[in-house]
Amino acid sequence: MKKYIYVSLLSLVLASCAKDFLNTEPHEFTDAVFWKTAEQAESALAGAYSPLQDEEALGGEEWCSMEAFSDNGYMNDPYGDFVAMAEFRALQNTEGDLSLNSYKSYFRTIKRATDVLTYVPGIAMDNNQKQRILGEANFLLGFAYFQQANRYGGLPIYDPNNAESSLVRATEAETWQAIEKSVIEATKQLSWEHEAGRPGLGAAYGLLAKVYAYQSKWAEAKSAAEMVISSGKHSLYPNYAELFTIEHETESEILWGLGARFGEYPITPILLLPNNVWGGTHDEQTGVGWRLVSATDSFYKSYQDGDKRKSATVAKKGIDVITYNGSTDVIVAPNNQSPVVCVKYMSPYAASYTDWAAGLDVPVLRYSDILLLHAEAIINLGGGGPANRTAGVAAAATSFNMVRQRAGLASIASPNFNDLMYERRMELAFEGGDRHFDLVRWGMAAEVYNNLAAEGSYKPARTFIPATHRLLPYPQREIDNSGGSITQNTGYSGGK
Repeated sequence: MKKYIYVSLLSLVLASCAKDFLNTEPHEFTDAVFWKTAEQAESALAGAYSPLQDEEALGGEEWCSMEAFSDNGYMNDPYGDFVAMAEFRALQNTEGDLSLNSYKSYFRTIKRATDVLTYVPGIAMDNNQKQRILGEANFLLGFAYFQQANRYGGLPIYDPNNAESSLVRATEAETWQAIEKSVIEATKQLSWEHEAGRPGLGAAYGLLAKVYAYQSKWAEAKSAAEMVISSGKHSLYPNYAELFTIEHETESEILWGLGARFGEYPITPILLLPNNVWGGTHDEQTGVGWRLVSATDSFYKSYQDGDKRKSATVAKKGIDVITYNGSTDVIVAPNNQSPVVCVKYMSPYAASYTDWAAGLDVPVLRYSDILLLHAEAIINLGGGGPANRTAGVAAAATSFNMVRQRAGLASIASPNFNDLMYERRMELAFEGGDRHFDLVRWGMAAEVYNNLAAEGSYKPARTFIPATHRLLPYPQREIDNSGGSITQNTGYSGGK
């Protein structure tokens, strides 16, 4: 089935400026006959968006399942190879579904975005339209590489003029340099004003701040974040829980979200929905939820008193009240392995169960993330950070407390790195695995993971070895298909 990226029908109603650009038939080829008109350029750009909708990319399983690598969640479903990676006991990556298909989807975006950047400059068309197309392509290219670099490190850098480019991994440094280049170009080409579903300049500077932070380039991260903050184009929406509803999925806090439409991809809500919410106490259509990923009890217990994000993110069986399929009661969820369910994306099913793809956008990049990255950069520049976690830095308070106050928590005059760790964990939980990637880049994954007691059989005690487990094992099928020119990551079977 062809998959396209698009804004939801409701988003089209809410954002009158939005066009139906995401229903454009994506072009698959790079023949000389094709790259002639503005319409063809738009079609090619749509083709760069569409792989992100795939079930194993931003559109579903792998995006949700990265939370199982952290201390926030685990996988209910028996994806044995992926679970082995999340439990840091895999020797190679033979997962033929989640990780492999995600890798392939992101590289389809990389290939198609690069083709746009290669061929569209030669098309005679309106220059503003051309710059916007090139800016979106650069953003998508940088974003796709960023997602994969966090997982695998050095990557093949696709070059349409070099057939061998897809068969050799660049170094990590070269890969991050390519990411920076693409995103910086996007900041020169995009505008603050943009259609719903497209990244604008806020998304480009936000992603750039994140790219810099992941490399500990704190002055650059601070500067990029301040471009978003000072623009006045983005702000925190006052109600955290409402952000994850169809009615509010296009608020200015969402710098960029992956558009959804009812009955199509992405499918995030169904992946986290329990397959039996009420356990027979109320009417429901049982078996509809995939319960692919759930929350740990230790995560549930980690919230500070009064944190409003708790009830918006998780619910504990037999304790917390939720609304599902027209009933409001204490959640039962008898088939969930842990006592805690992630409810962050359940709002489309509050009135009634509708469809496996409920039409809720995926919140890829939010303003609150950028505020916290800004605070993190200031803390590190002010003498705090992973190596000095209790050093308070008053200059970070403004950005930091905007996020904290919305959560219903008291301000902190001089937030330290421990405070920052808490806020990032609770603010971004179940949004693509930020908790794990944060702990890895901070050099703290071993300290946190190796000291966690087991929770039943669903979240065993784990041993994280930084030299190996900071990256996932490279997909074995890609290594095999390359004839060995693509090599395995250090510490895994076949790696150096």
